Amino acid sequence: MQKTVSIITAVLILVSFSAVSAHADRKTMEGFMLGTGVAILGAAIIHGINKDSQPQYSSSYSTHNSHNYTEYRYGHRNKHHRPRGHWEIEKRWIEPVSETKWNPGHYNRRGEWINGRNEKFIVTRGCWQEDKVWVWH
Repeated sequence: MQKTVSIITAVLILVSFSAVSAHADRKTMEGFMLGTGVAILGAAIIHGINKDSQPQYSSSYSTHNSHNYTEYRYGHRNKHHRPRGHWEIEKRWIEPVSETKWNPGHYNRRGEWINGRNEKFIVTRGCWQEDKVWVWH
């Protein structure tokens, strides 16, 4: 990594000193090349600094007995502490939703005039929804 940074730096210095002295403005490519080189060099330096640092692990990891939590979470392991009840699947019907909109007068495919009227358009269809419900004993 350090070799590539030094090579890039050397190339940029050589290019900048070998170029004919000119004013770097919007019309020349020198300003663009100089800005790009500085951005690449800065990114490489920052990446090199951050790559060498070791990750910091906190020692505040929970050292207390987490066995109690697993027993509570998985009730089949300890039958004395299980909550009373069970899950049941309950099905319920959700009504369809329709919206009334004005359908303006128009000609149908046969060429007959149809007067304007309010019509119901289905927004969502009705369906069965299954809900998981806790039933206490």
